[in-house]
Amino acid sequence: MNAMRLVAAILWPSFLVACGMEVLVFALVDPINTFCGADALHMTRQGIYTGAFFVFWLMAAASSACTVLLTAPPAPVQPVQPDAPMRTPSP
Repeated sequence: MNAMRLVAAILWPSFLVACGMEVLVFALVDPINTFCGADALHMTRQGIYTGAFFVFWLMAAASSACTVLLTAPPAPVQPVQPDAPMRTPSP
């Protein structure tokens, strides 16, 4: 798989997960009424939504990248031939 397809395979599903997380979290939580440090940053409601979306996207992308890393095929191992003589390095 080439690099561009690999990046797309990581970012597209994580984008969809971030969209779903955004809907689920902010359907239940109003960011203005909860204390999350946004007061110190003077962020608007839309700014909190945007920042949270990118945090959700980053978390989902990290999860997808770990999945791709762990499911990668192992490097080919050359079998040892039992009849081959053992070689020792010459000095």
